[in-house]
Amino acid sequence: MMDTETRIDLVKEEKETSDQTVILQQFPHQVGGHNCILMYDPFTVCKLLTILELSFYKEIPHSLEPFLPRYLGVINVLLENDVEGKAIFRAYRLSSDEIDHQIMTQVDTDEEIKVNFAKANSHVNNGPSKIQSEGPISPCNSKYYRKQVKVMNNDESKLFILLENVVQPFRCPCILDLKIGTWNQKLNILKSRSEDEYNKVSTIRLGVRLGGMQTYNVTDKKFSYFDKYFGKTLDLVGLKRMLYQYFDNGITFQHDIYNQMLKKLQLLRKRIALEDCFRFRFRGCSILLIYEGYCNDNINGNTNVDARLIDFSHTISNKLNYNPNQQLNGELIGPDNDTLKGLDNLLTFFMELSPSPQIS
Repeated sequence: MMDTETRIDLVKEEKETSDQTVILQQFPHQVGGHNCILMYDPFTVCKLLTILELSFYKEIPHSLEPFLPRYLGVINVLLENDVEGKAIFRAYRLSSDEIDHQIMTQVDTDEEIKVNFAKANSHVNNGPSKIQSEGPISPCNSKYYRKQVKVMNNDESKLFILLENVVQPFRCPCILDLKIGTWNQKLNILKSRSEDEYNKVSTIRLGVRLGGMQTYNVTDKKFSYFDKYFGKTLDLVGLKRMLYQYFDNGITFQHDIYNQMLKKLQLLRKRIALEDCFRFRFRGCSILLIYEGYCNDNINGNTNVDARLIDFSHTISNKLNYNPNQQLNGELIGPDNDTLKGLDNLLTFFMELSPSPQIS
């Protein structure tokens, strides 16, 4: 039987050589983010390409490789209508020269895309939400899928980045998306206008915010979903409560999974503090935590547990191409203290978790 890495290598090779088109599917386990995540195949997901994220994946620090989704290439995506008039996303392969040309074109429209997404979002109920469901698709993904259709015109193509589907090994994945660091593009604008508006996002100063969560209850065999708007309503007590709930499967607090995840976060913190990460500032990034919620797979402490750093659309470094409207204030020197602050606070919250959480 091939291991996951071998399968991904074969998938990557096929993507590089195949001229066939692929109809992209909804990704069933998106819990956060700003753009729609689509599924290219069972091992590969894709999302709208940004120049900063693409540049980062081509310049990744060696120490972080185990904590990043694998970069698998770039595709061209076209919005079409099928025979029934339903909107579909079709992926095409491009040559390297065609990709380079379209990247320059697409970069020029990145701000327009963000504005269009904001307009599309204005027609969606953005109130805080918790949803319990037996359905196969996260409500978060369904919402972003509709938004992606709104912002892409028919016969208009966009480049998408292909990444490893880190959720693929899990049958009933329990997922926690945590925004790390105090930097946030929208909130920085709000802060400049009104300190009160900035402070409404109660956990932003801590450098940790719940960006989305999906849990699986083994008793009623249902998923529960919490979106980023719910996360923005949480104070410190609420955030700690959600961290505890993430490890509760409806029967018990899962200590083995908690201990494995804590060790992974401690190692990630050490890696980000290493010298080969000094030139990076991981602005707006998230930590994605995943474990297997299916009870029969959690026997004898053999549960599959994963932790990844994701979302690099705003990551900058001394070497990366970046938006000329976001100039660096001199050379980046030393570690990314903002991200480390968020991780340190998260680790503190983790170590405060216990069988009976000391929170009201």
